[in-house]
Amino acid sequence: MSVSVLEKLTRRVEATIREHQMFEGVSTVIIAFSAGPDSVCLLDVLHHLYQGKIDFELVYVNHGMRPQSILRREESMVKEYALKYGARHKILAVKVKKKGVGIEAAARAARYSALLSHLEETDAARIAFGHNLDDFVETFLMNFLRGSGMTGLKSIPAKRLPFVRPLLNCKKVDVINYLKLRRLKYATDRTNRSLDYRRNILRMKVLPVLAKLNPGIHETIRRECQILKYDDDYLWGEANKLYGRVVRFEKDCAVLDMNRLMRYNIAVIIRVVMKAISELRGDLEGYESKHYYAIISLTNKEHSKRISLPKGLYAQREYEDIVIGRTRPSRVLKIPVDINNRSVLIGDIRVKMRIEKDCNVGMSKRNREIFDLDELNLPLYVRNKRPGDLIETNVGRKKLKKVYSEQRIVSRKRGKTLLLCDQIGILWIIGIRRASRGMVSDKTKQTLVVEYERLD
Repeated sequence: MSVSVLEKLTRRVEATIREHQMFEGVSTVIIAFSAGPDSVCLLDVLHHLYQGKIDFELVYVNHGMRPQSILRREESMVKEYALKYGARHKILAVKVKKKGVGIEAAARAARYSALLSHLEETDAARIAFGHNLDDFVETFLMNFLRGSGMTGLKSIPAKRLPFVRPLLNCKKVDVINYLKLRRLKYATDRTNRSLDYRRNILRMKVLPVLAKLNPGIHETIRRECQILKYDDDYLWGEANKLYGRVVRFEKDCAVLDMNRLMRYNIAVIIRVVMKAISELRGDLEGYESKHYYAIISLTNKEHSKRISLPKGLYAQREYEDIVIGRTRPSRVLKIPVDINNRSVLIGDIRVKMRIEKDCNVGMSKRNREIFDLDELNLPLYVRNKRPGDLIETNVGRKKLKKVYSEQRIVSRKRGKTLLLCDQIGILWIIGIRRASRGMVSDKTKQTLVVEYERLD
């Protein structure tokens, strides 16, 4: 019986590795080694399968979140196992910062970041984790409760390079039995028994009930996730084909062509939205299905309707588009302009000016305006918009908000427009509309020619 248990787990690991081609052409592998049962089992099985073919390095990530006595004991076990199996080892200390996420998510992010950074410093091509089938099922249930959609319900991938999980088809009980039969010691984390964590509640309370209803619950969920993966992969393929046709990127934002996008099935639309968010943020951490549906619902809202999203993003309806962008703090801009200095650079806009005795009114065009210098109240300055701004027109004063609407200037671009002003008020919304003050006439003696250019 003992031999059967050992061989059964080893064959299952070998089949998982072969199915996902985890180690083809690989000579060095990092094992994320916690000295817990899963990582000890993983090391022993991989050593048995690849001794002399692959070099292993055990990397222990110390989050500093538990008593030092426990951490020192685990570090000692890392060194002990590295010596026993002839492997290199490394202890990485990290600081966990929550940054708006739960402590578990923050610790996981810190761990992955540290492992990836170390990978770049070595000749290793893979990072192997000891996640097992119980972890797979728990993650499925966690994502289900969170409302993560089909992509989340696929649970943990066996392979997402450089990460691989050879134990993913092995149940926890099989891992423990393997270690007992091999007489391998391991560390236990007492926090895994605490009901303060949602995952532990699922493991200790929910899964035992589900197992009573369906003794094969682990395999059932694994098969369902595989079916979901087939469906999700197909839908992602369709979304990737559509993405380049309906999404364009501008500074700090993705612009989705609503009219073209909404012709497609909602499942494809959601994935286009997810891909846009991932492009902006780097991942989908903190996002759930409710956020994707909230973005899509903007198609039924009025122009300029805006919603806040996790991780410093927003989404907004802009005429026929939906914009997903990064939230940037607004800043007050006011830059004096000396008309004798000829030019001033503001961000990527250069404003140039010159004084002329004689100027043809016909010289005015989109990037140039001409003013009667004697009608201006110097000194001049350039600033950004303020709430309640007004501009003089031939029929009276008009709110800038009205001008922007008439010109179809979307909200995210309004704060970036520059206003040329004198001491009385706005002379020119640069590149958009000038005021009726300072107009050149037959009585004009000298003019101020103002031009702007956008630098690449």
